[in-house]
Amino acid sequence: MEETTKATAAVPVEKGARLAKLLKAAERLVSCSVADILKQDFEVLFDVALSPNDLQSLQQMKTWMAATFADKAHKAQTEAMWDLQIADFLARLDMAEAPMAEEPLPEEMVDTSMAVKESAGTHELQAKLQLLRKHLQQQELANQSQEKSILALQDEIEAAHAKLDRDTSQLLAELCGSRNRPSWK
Repeated sequence: MEETTKATAAVPVEKGARLAKLLKAAERLVSCSVADILKQDFEVLFDVALSPNDLQSLQQMKTWMAATFADKAHKAQTEAMWDLQIADFLARLDMAEAPMAEEPLPEEMVDTSMAVKESAGTHELQAKLQLLRKHLQQQELANQSQEKSILALQDEIEAAHAKLDRDTSQLLAELCGSRNRPSWK
């Protein structure tokens, strides 16, 4: 087992690789959680409790919930990395493991905390944008469905109005026709 540890310790880790891997894992954690939220079948869970109109807005609520979770998770991850000075720690670890003959860290690696914040902000904005696009598509589908329902209801109203006009005309014709007939008493 000591041989494995020595062999592993001898392999140099590229500068910034740990931070990149940590950021990638953090983003994967949030995106997988958001995907799990979006995969939930809320219609089955709330079928009995909600009316059909409320069930239509359930997808929008689920999208909002996923977007809110992603937003708060990214903020919490960024704050935790900042508070615990993860980027600085990883930069010091990279420096400690780097051979002494190597040149000093480049300027962009010295201030890695800003890079972490910037990267987290970018990931956060991308996740929000993706969720907003998905929400927009779902809203457009809901609008199209509602438009079809409105057109069908308008057709029913027009048919009922036309029937009412016919029936009223027929009644008036019968009433006017009975006045013109002489009554024989």
